[in-house]
Amino acid sequence: MTHRRRRPAAVVILLLLALVAALTACGDDKSTGAPTGFGTKGTWAEKGSDSTGSSEAHDSAKISYTAWKKNRDKPSYAIVLTSEIKLPSEFDIVKSQPGLLKGYVTTYSPAVGRGLSQLQDKSVTVTVPIFDETTSSYSDDALLIAVIGQDGTVTSATRYQYPAEGRPQSFDLANEPTSGYARVTAASGSDISIPAEAAGDRPEKNYVTSVLRDAFDDHLLWVMVRGSSSVYKAEIKKLGE
Repeated sequence: MTHRRRRPAAVVILLLLALVAALTACGDDKSTGAPTGFGTKGTWAEKGSDSTGSSEAHDSAKISYTAWKKNRDKPSYAIVLTSEIKLPSEFDIVKSQPGLLKGYVTTYSPAVGRGLSQLQDKSVTVTVPIFDETTSSYSDDALLIAVIGQDGTVTSATRYQYPAEGRPQSFDLANEPTSGYARVTAASGSDISIPAEAAGDRPEKNYVTSVLRDAFDDHLLWVMVRGSSSVYKAEIKKLGE
C-alpha cells in the first residue's frame, strides 16, 4: 500500500522539475528595451535581431535608434535623406546660425516653436525669427514662416509682424521636432550632398538641426541639417554597422 502511494508523488515531482526547467530556459532571453527618445539621456540600447532588409523603411518611431550616443559604435539604423526641398534665400541665415531653428518664440501665447512643425492639412512649416536692424538682434516679435506641401512644394514664405494674425497654426497632434547627432546618409541616386558643416567625428555621424516625424505618415521624416537651409524628406532604414 505504501509503495502505491509514493508513485503518484514521484510523478508530480518530475512534472514540477520539468516546469521549472522550461521557465528557466524562457528567462534566458535577455532582450533590451528601446531608447525613450532621440538624443535623450541614459543608456543606448537596441533591440535584438531585425528580420527586415535594409531596403525597407521602418516606422519613424525608431528615430531614437539613429541617435549617435557618446562613446558608442555606429548605430545600425540611419536617417536616409531621399529628396531635397530648397527654401527661399531668406532662410539662408540658418546655414551660419542653426540655433535659430531651436527653442520657442515666447512673445506669443502659446509660444511658437522655431524650426519644423506641421499643420492640420499635412503641410509642414519652418519658422525662424527675423533680424531687426534697429536693435541688431533677432526679434521675437517678427517671424518668417515657410509652408511646404506634402509633395515637397514650397507654397509660401511669409513675414509676420506681432501679433501675426493669420499665421499658420501648428496641429495639436503634431510631433515635436528635435536635434542632435545621428547617423545620416543620402539615398543612393538622390544626388543629395550633406554639407561638411554637419559632419561629426566619424563617418555618417551628422548633426540634424531640426527633425520632425510626420504625424500622418508613419514612415516619413522631415529633416534639416547643419550647414544647409534646405528641408529634406527622409526615412529610417536599418543599414547595419
